[in-house]
Amino acid sequence: MFDVAEAASITIAPIETKGKYIFEVANDIRRQLRSAGVEPEWLNASNFMDDDNEALYGPKSSRQWPQVGARERLAISVQRGWSEGWAIHVDRIGYSGDAPDLITTVQKLLVGKTLSERQAWDSVRAINKMFDVA
Repeated sequence: MFDVAEAASITIAPIETKGKYIFEVANDIRRQLRSAGVEPEWLNASNFMDDDNEALYGPKSSRQWPQVGARERLAISVQRGWSEGWAIHVDRIGYSGDAPDLITTVQKLLVGKTLSERQAWDSVRAINKMFDVA
């Protein structure tokens, strides 16, 4: 079995996102991960190049952090990287429209990279605590 379940607990405080920009939230997360000893190689806004195509790349880093509504939630996940390492994703998932034409929507918010699976899962657990995601 994976040794992820046996990982040491780390001390993380919830972060306040209301009124902050996406790059500020990313900075707050990086700061706490660094102090906990699980800092990823990098963690940025998904649209770190501030491309105008926000539907594809996510909101620009200078946009306000989105407030999660009743039909939305944050999803924090790990994915095997394309070339090396592991990718960390923070996405907002929600629903648009009314039944029977309900559509699931996903908005990319943050993306990061670690070189080990263990570090990726430790980072995800810490980010979960920061956002108080159940």
